[in-house]
Amino acid sequence: MTASDARLNIRIARTVFSKWSVEILTFLFTEGASRFQEIKKAFRDISARVLSVKLARLERLGFVRRSVLDTRPPGVEYSLTEKGRQVAQLGEPVFLYLRLTEGLLNP
Repeated sequence: MTASDARLNIRIARTVFSKWSVEILTFLFTEGASRFQEIKKAFRDISARVLSVKLARLERLGFVRRSVLDTRPPGVEYSLTEKGRQVAQLGEPVFLYLRLTEGLLNP
């Protein structure tokens, strides 16, 4: 790996693994399509502004899809894109390995 590759990997990791991003991706992976308030309720410590910023960033990165619902008032629903699902699935073996090697299988 080159220094340039390492810097790029760090930028990617900081984006994906920044505070709240992993939690949001995991929530959408396990719960499926959800409205903003459902996500906000799941993470009581996150402000609406921070959640909005994180969802927008994950959307720009292609991990999350934002769909405007044809309801009154208009609603918004968030779900993982195929790319987002693949990232979530690729992370599972890493966490399983760490649980096994670190004795963390039982919380």
